[in-house]
Amino acid sequence: MSRLEVSGLVENKNVRQRPDEGFRRWFLNDYFDVIVWYESAAGEMTGFQLCYNRSVDERAFTWQRNKRSSHFVSSGADERGTPWIATAVLHGDAGPVPPDVLDRLEREQGHLDEDLLRFIMEQATSYNDSYQRDGSQ
Repeated sequence: MSRLEVSGLVENKNVRQRPDEGFRRWFLNDYFDVIVWYESAAGEMTGFQLCYNRSVDERAFTWQRNKRSSHFVSSGADERGTPWIATAVLHGDAGPVPPDVLDRLEREQGHLDEDLLRFIMEQATSYNDSYQRDGSQ
């Protein structure tokens, strides 16, 4: 699926599924990628990754069940946004998830289920609250 120049998130229905890795869903637009992992197609969610600002200085907020959330910087592109490796490497502390990113996610929700959007927002807000309280994760 090619990158879309649309505002609302759309679901990529052609996600490769591997039986030993549970079930995945992928939503995207020109700014966001939201990848969600489930135990199975009808199972519970096990995690998600909210990737944003893909063209330059990409960030990824990751939540996994029974693990501490993380917010990292991607090393997958140069300062002009040109990819220089096939798979980005997440590293460093990206700080709290910026409120304007969460506002934009709400505005560009598109095909993202309301319950899923609410859960992502809750997890990011909880992460931000604990980041502010503890000074880091």
